[in-house]
Amino acid sequence: MQTLSRARSYKRTTRTARRPWRWVKRLMLLTALTFTTLALGGIIFLFGTQTGEDLREWAAGTLLTTQHDYWAPYTFIAEDKLNALKEQIKHPDVINSETDLGSTELPAMKPIVIPLPDKPKELVDIEEINVKKENYYFKGKIMYIHDPKRVQLLVTNRKDRGDLLDEFVKKSNAIGIVNASGFSDPDGYGKGAQAYGVVIHDGKIIQGYNPKSGETALGITYEGKLVTGSYTAEQLIKMGVRDAMSFRPQLIVNGKNMFMDKPARSWGIQPRTAIGQKEDGTIVFVVIDGRQPGHSIGASMNDLAELLEERGIVTAMAMDGGSSSMMLHNGEAITKTSCPYYRGRYLPNAWAVI
Repeated sequence: MQTLSRARSYKRTTRTARRPWRWVKRLMLLTALTFTTLALGGIIFLFGTQTGEDLREWAAGTLLTTQHDYWAPYTFIAEDKLNALKEQIKHPDVINSETDLGSTELPAMKPIVIPLPDKPKELVDIEEINVKKENYYFKGKIMYIHDPKRVQLLVTNRKDRGDLLDEFVKKSNAIGIVNASGFSDPDGYGKGAQAYGVVIHDGKIIQGYNPKSGETALGITYEGKLVTGSYTAEQLIKMGVRDAMSFRPQLIVNGKNMFMDKPARSWGIQPRTAIGQKEDGTIVFVVIDGRQPGHSIGASMNDLAELLEERGIVTAMAMDGGSSSMMLHNGEAITKTSCPYYRGRYLPNAWAVI
């Protein structure tokens, strides 16, 4: 038979043993309520405010420019807006930098006259890019090449895969190099073997058939002038183009910013690569890092066009972006790829300073 003191002691022990479970239950309930409140708040923000709708359009534009474009409808933007984004990406406005395609005669190419500097210039100069926008930020590099005739398109000679940028460098001793064409990439395992669009190397047509609609040509002539537009490989050869490839969109043509007053979200925010040329003939390579919070989120096409326009670029076009975007100088990476492999991706071709 228990004494009164033992009974009280037993009850205190039992209540003490139950207290931790009581606090665990309360914590779990509080966590569930907090999560539910945040989720409801997030849904109201994304679907009940203009800022939320803009963010969903940004997300849709970003997804549509990746191999995961099938996720874009799950941003739940209106079907007409989603179709408009798709149309802008697949069929951007195109201007021929040299001639109207309706003309049967192509004008003679004018050689670029590069004024002699007061003192010898380095062949290559590098500019750091560090831009902070209201809701995002990006970093990257611009490479200025003062002799445009030194810029060439390098093409892989492999059949099973493309080359890494550092492999292109070893083969050519390139001083500077960036990625160029997009490529067939089923399920992310394309290995960069097959470029999209036109490919011309050293005056020879490597690929004239364009298996993907909407691509636009960018070429460089023997005189070192960039040309861009809806040209066939044969037209480009007649125009005196030595090297050419295809991608999209055009950024600046004949001094016109192709993204002026256009909604930035149509192409989303991504790592970017672009090639351009100034009036004096200087060619620029641009790479913007992205998909790396704490370092660089990425840039819109509007950002890229504006960046180039501010630096006096009169002709420019975007190259393949995303995890392909990367720049090397003297054999070393000077941008930070978003590719899981630090040496970047296998590529079918690359623009290089030889």
